Amino acid sequence: MAFGHEKLTVDATVRALTVPADVNFATVKVETAALRYRIDGTDPATAVGVLVSAGDTMTVYGRDALDMIKMVEATSTDSVINVSYGTANTGIHGVIINTAA
Repeated sequence: MAFGHEKLTVDATVRALTVPADVNFATVKVETAALRYRIDGTDPATAVGVLVSAGDTMTVYGRDALDMIKMVEATSTDSVINVSYGTANTGIHGVIINTAA
């Protein structure tokens, strides 16, 4: 089994994850400030892409989604994310957002 961790500042520059070999999912905790993401190969922008608020958690399933996801800050405030990588046998490919209620 493969695992990993990454802390990343998502700012006005479009960012991608640095995905370790042999993992196929990641849990992404948005610590500070909202961000936007896309997994269709197009860069997100501050007003374009799926909005994820500070405090929310995204689970990204599938190596294809991990390799394609791109993120950018949603406001003029940098977003800090913590990412935990691992392996799962779910057959799911995509992103699930869990909101911090």
